[in-house]
Amino acid sequence: MPAAPVIAPASDRDPYPARRSRRMHGLRRLIGAAVIGVMAAGCAGGPASSQGFNLIGDEQASKMGAEEHPKLVKAFGGEYKDEKLQRYVEDIGFRLMAVTEMKDQPFTFTIIDSPIVNAFALPGGYVHVTRGLIALAHDEAELAGVMAHEIGHVTARHSAQRMSTGMIAQVGAGLLGAVLGSSTVANIANMGAQVYLQSYSRDQEFEADERGTRYLQAAGYDPGAMASFLQRLNDYSGYEAKLRGQDNPAEQFNLMASHPRTPDRVARAVQLAGGATGVRPVEPQLEAIDGMVYGSSRAQGVINGRSFKHPELRFAFEAPPSYAIINSDENITGYGPDGARFVFDMARAPRNMALTDVLARSAAEGQPRLQNVERITVNGMDGATGVARVRDRSGTTLEVRPIILRADADTVYRVQLITPVDVLPKVQEDLRRFTYSFHRLTEAEARAVKPLRLDVVTVKRGDTVDSLVKRMALNEDPEGLFRLLNGLKPGETPEPGTRVRLVVQ
Repeated sequence: MPAAPVIAPASDRDPYPARRSRRMHGLRRLIGAAVIGVMAAGCAGGPASSQGFNLIGDEQASKMGAEEHPKLVKAFGGEYKDEKLQRYVEDIGFRLMAVTEMKDQPFTFTIIDSPIVNAFALPGGYVHVTRGLIALAHDEAELAGVMAHEIGHVTARHSAQRMSTGMIAQVGAGLLGAVLGSSTVANIANMGAQVYLQSYSRDQEFEADERGTRYLQAAGYDPGAMASFLQRLNDYSGYEAKLRGQDNPAEQFNLMASHPRTPDRVARAVQLAGGATGVRPVEPQLEAIDGMVYGSSRAQGVINGRSFKHPELRFAFEAPPSYAIINSDENITGYGPDGARFVFDMARAPRNMALTDVLARSAAEGQPRLQNVERITVNGMDGATGVARVRDRSGTTLEVRPIILRADADTVYRVQLITPVDVLPKVQEDLRRFTYSFHRLTEAEARAVKPLRLDVVTVKRGDTVDSLVKRMALNEDPEGLFRLLNGLKPGETPEPGTRVRLVVQ
């Protein structure tokens, strides 16, 4: 594993270099809305071209797609390697591709190793779906509906239009720098590279819906599956919001971030289906996903409710209540109430430098000076903390509290607590408990950490929702997720002989 970034000596300007910590290589779960380079599909010209301002030709757009594809896969956490599932996704993709205007163009279908519910496409026919999305789709037709929609973005050449008008995702803005409008402040906070994604326009979404519905129907699937999946995703966002006590925060990260959900889209998808019918295979979907990792993988660090355990890097913590944990290749970010957040990463640090000195000397030119720098001890780990107050672009005053803890002789854990001062009274005690929850995992504890997986089981006579839910290895609202994954309404019970999905360990 490559080396982590080094915390520079005091003589250097930047004691918190905003560089990727490669010790965090296992922290791979990216924000669902993030992309590297160009996200969404498109080329210019040709019989399938939609109306729009295009300056990029077919060959150039395909070349860009080929260049960006491996970057995007790596940024989102890599490819999920499961031959059975890959064959299943490819079979669906090629079945849909055969009925499009671009049936002679090569397409590549990739499963992204991310629990975030998302899908996206690149010029040249690169279509990506996350395992989080595959897990949520109730049947093959719903998964095919999402893939058909993404193929619709490819055949309509939407990203070529977006590139022509400059609507390209931005990469590399430090989160705190974005908040404060200052790259030097971003360095002190080392919030990690964040990626911002422009969503598709309403017209582009409607066109991709129209094309996708047409492809679904031509391939023999029920075109109504597109509308039912949109509704399922809306329900899932509400479920996650309820867990966090927030108003749909999950939509910042899932498919809705890049594919806006509106009531019009759902209604229009129903209209497009026009009462047409087709197949909605359930059993092939269940066979394909049986045993699939659910949530974050072992290499990424396992999240279960507010608990985070990283068996390879050997640490764990408990996030504050009402904070949604997002695990990225750069860091772990917790999004809390009213703009509060935390960011965690790791870095190398000089053995002979006191951690209080590292913090005290962080006030380089253009950076806020830390006050009240002091030594702390957290579960046997030497540490230091301080505090600074800054204003963001809107004039809101934020308290920024960096915390560093000695992980070993050469490495430190780094936490940044960023909290609007008017929110502090509500979360201060929770943040203190969060800080003191950090601890190292023993070798035995690390070996015991296993990812969650989907287990497809047959309902037996006498089984109830309660008895099935008791087999779920979830810390928060297992019944809510059980009903979501199995399409069960409140009060509804699965029939004996049917197969259902459980999340187990």
